[in-house]
Amino acid sequence: MKQEIKVRILIQSSFFLIEKNFVGIGSSLTTQKDITIVLLDINDSPPILDPYPKPISINENNLPNIRLIQFHARDLDAPNTSNSLLTYSLIPSNNSQFFQIDSETGILSVQKNISFDYEYQSKYDLILNISDHGINPKHLETLESFIIYINNTNDNKPKFEQESYLFHILENIPIGTLIGQVKAIDLDFNSIIHYKLISNDNQDLFYIDFLTGQLHTKALLDYETQSIYRFHVIAKDNDDLHSDRALITIELIDINDNPPIIDTPLSVYISSELLQTNLSKTIVITTINANDHDSGMNGNLTYIIIDGNQNNYFQIDFYNGTITAERNNLPQGHHRLIIKVCDQGKYFEKCSIIMLNIKIGEYVEKLFYSEDNSKKKEFIEDEHFLTNQIIIVIIISSIFTLVFSITMGILCAICCKQKRYHHIHRSSLKKSCELLQSTDADKLLSTNNTNTFSSTSKVS
Repeated sequence: MKQEIKVRILIQSSFFLIEKNFVGIGSSLTTQKDITIVLLDINDSPPILDPYPKPISINENNLPNIRLIQFHARDLDAPNTSNSLLTYSLIPSNNSQFFQIDSETGILSVQKNISFDYEYQSKYDLILNISDHGINPKHLETLESFIIYINNTNDNKPKFEQESYLFHILENIPIGTLIGQVKAIDLDFNSIIHYKLISNDNQDLFYIDFLTGQLHTKALLDYETQSIYRFHVIAKDNDDLHSDRALITIELIDINDNPPIIDTPLSVYISSELLQTNLSKTIVITTINANDHDSGMNGNLTYIIIDGNQNNYFQIDFYNGTITAERNNLPQGHHRLIIKVCDQGKYFEKCSIIMLNIKIGEYVEKLFYSEDNSKKKEFIEDEHFLTNQIIIVIIISSIFTLVFSITMGILCAICCKQKRYHHIHRSSLKKSCELLQSTDADKLLSTNNTNTFSSTSKVS
């Protein structure tokens, strides 16, 4: 800057008077002059940024071109000159492309058509450049680093990984068994998802963990009662603002848990007249009616005669239970058959038996069977053999475990007692030695005293 300073200069001069017999100073003369000094401004002060509010933040999903903040700076150089004229700008970077700043006012705003997503990027590092227009000696600038934070909002709804889930489980599994897990994803940061079943009919059969989405049984499930369950699960975010739901289908796998049920009269009577009037070579005695609540192979039945048919008077259809006989080879009397009905379970079969009395003609007092029911007893014993074996194994294992525990306890006690005995014995032995040494010393001292006393008496 060109600045004028007026300075007043006073010039004084003196002259000497020389007279005869006298030398002295005469009067002085003064001249006064005003001089103007012009100061030139140089660009020696960088811009100074005023304090601004921190942190600088904006909510995600913002409107485009929204204003964020206005920066203010000052320059100590002469006002209204190029040295104090300031310009605002952003140092180019990957982040600066999303923002714009007014070069004159310092107003920072978001670029047009830019809307931020917190889940994509949560903060932007920027550098502000404030520069003056000085050219003497050169322009000066100030750099300020700052951060724009993006505020997270609940703008994403939970989304299940699958629209529907299908689970297969065995029937009659224990209560509390894990069936499977459903999972939803929320793109919002630190979002906690809550799961809930939205079926009133199945609330007593299933429950879902509130936080993990693990599905468990709440009751025993019977395939024969209901084989398929369908209901929905809902997933909600922290604020219960958004939710999603998925279909859950649970299909039970049938296991062979039901034995055949036989519904047939225990006695059949064939009159002699029927045998005589029947022109067919083979006659039908009866059909064993049975059913099984299991499905598939677990419910398919087979029929065999296990006792009472030593002479092969009767034949039974293996698959439908129809009992037939040869009319000409069937003696009158009382026949008793033991029939076993079994299902075709894949891993193990379940069977039921029936004792069928077949009375033919009027001579029913003639018995064609033995009163011994050993076959029936044998079958029943076979039916429970596996269960008894398991019980025996459990009992024997428990006994061995108990004996082993008691033995180990006794051994530990004996070891501890021996250690304690040795310790006490050593302590006692040490004390005895010390006592013995003390006694010997006392005896020696007593002997010395006695000898001394005797010597003294003799001298006297």
